Amino acid sequence: MLPPDNDTLKPESLTLKDGTQVVIRPIRPDDAGELQATFQRLSMESIYLRFLSFKKELSDEEARYLATLDYTSRMAFVAIYNENGQDIVVGVARYAMLDPEHPQVAEAAVVVSDEYQGRGLGKQLLRRLVVYARLKGIRSLRGNLQIGNDRMLTLVQRSGLPHQTRYVDGIWEVSIDLRLPEDEE
Repeated sequence: MLPPDNDTLKPESLTLKDGTQVVIRPIRPDDAGELQATFQRLSMESIYLRFLSFKKELSDEEARYLATLDYTSRMAFVAIYNENGQDIVVGVARYAMLDPEHPQVAEAAVVVSDEYQGRGLGKQLLRRLVVYARLKGIRSLRGNLQIGNDRMLTLVQRSGLPHQTRYVDGIWEVSIDLRLPEDEE
């Protein structure tokens, strides 16, 4: 499916806290192979914290699915670092609407390559995802965080967005409110 014509979908060049240059753009189907390579570079801890389980690999089928969007119910942005002329995915933020009956709620996830963590990339990816989700009428992003995923919990807490957290059976259930003040009138 072709992306809609929208300024929020244009690639955005950013400088991270340490001076590293990255580009944030929507994921594309041809990123599937790079998603698999990025997965292989993640530590077991990062894989566990992102997927809530241990996975050895991201299959071809999973990678194709994750890299193919409909730009409404499923959206993802990637952060790209260009190393010697090769684009490397160093972070991904995505949402997926889980229930067509509740299109204003989506599950969200963010993952940043280990060597890029702590540089502000997760914050930038979440910011971009939130802007796009609001344009699509999504009012709440939800996610489950493994106990010990302190970086993601801190990211949510420092996002400036209203949020709720609830601890249930070893998992933090997080809900971020995307409504703007004019939405509540």
